[in-house]
Order: sequence, then structure tokens, then C-alpha cells
Amino acid sequence: MIAEAEDAIVAACQEVLGTTVRTVDVLPGPWDQDALTLAFRSMPGVWVYFDGGQPGKGQRGDRLNASFLVYAVTSHASGGRARQRGDTREIGAYEIVERVMPRLGGAKVADLGSLMPQGLRVLTPASAQRKGVAVYEMAFSLEMGFPFVRDAADLADFATFHGTHHVGDGPDTESHLELPTEDSP
Repeated sequence: MIAEAEDAIVAACQEVLGTTVRTVDVLPGPWDQDALTLAFRSMPGVWVYFDGGQPGKGQRGDRLNASFLVYAVTSHASGGRARQRGDTREIGAYEIVERVMPRLGGAKVADLGSLMPQGLRVLTPASAQRKGVAVYEMAFSLEMGFPFVRDAADLADFATFHGTHHVGDGPDTESHLELPTEDSP
């Protein structure tokens, strides 16, 4: 469900931005110096990051109010104004935000729920500004239900059992068993 949501957000960003950016992708970790280094290689770009979540409204713990962060990253040799506003050659961070926020806000995501805007922050550290980079973080929440447990018939045969047992004051005992499956000779 999380991967489906990420993929849907990436697809929506690609749809609304088209070829105006070099990259729309999933960020492999939180926004930090490593992420900024990754972004330097392919700007202007947009990166999507799943940032965990809180329990949703479900009383059985079967819902998650997930947080997704979408980063708009631009650079421009002409300075801060061009990084933010773009020019005739390259999109600016403001333009990315102005296209992505309305596209994602309220959007249905992979039959999981609807994205709700939670805010917009400027994340451009001084070190990035000196290198000519602008970074904006768009935050969205998505309340979604965990998928139902799969039917046991869909699971592969139980083939290996390994356990360590401790009974009373006695020593630990290990058990290991390889069970025959339909595929075994």
C-alpha cells in the first residue's frame, strides 16, 4: 500500500510536470546532505518520500495517517530569483510548487484514499544557496487502510522450521526441520 501510494504520487507529478524537470523519483531516505548531493546530479527535479505516519481513525489499528513529502529542487546560474521563478529555459521552484500542490491536494491515490495538503516549507540551507540550489518541501497526509491479510491458499508451502526453545530451568534447545513441499522430490 505504501509503495502504491508513492508510485501514484510520482506518476501524478510526472503527469503535471512533463518534460519541464529532469527527474521525478522516490527519495531513498530522508532529506539530508546525501539527498541534496543526489539532487545536484539531476536538477530540476522532484523527489517523493514516505515519512511514516500516525494511527488513523480505525479503532482496530488497521488505518494509517501516512505522511508523504514531495521535494522540489532547482538550480539556476542566474541567481535566486531564477531558481525560484524560472525563466524561458528552465522551470523554477515556485512553478513546480504551483503545479504539484493543486494536482496532489485532494487527489485520489491508488484507491487508498485522498491526499490532503499539510504545508509547504523552504528547506534551502545556506550551503545549498551558495551552490545555487533552491529546495521546497510540500507535505501531504494520506489516511489509508492496511491491506487485508492474504488468503492462506495464496502462500507458498511452509518448508523450513527453526526455533530455539527454553523450558523451565533447562538449557536452550534448538529445533530445525525441513518439510517436504509439492516441489520436493
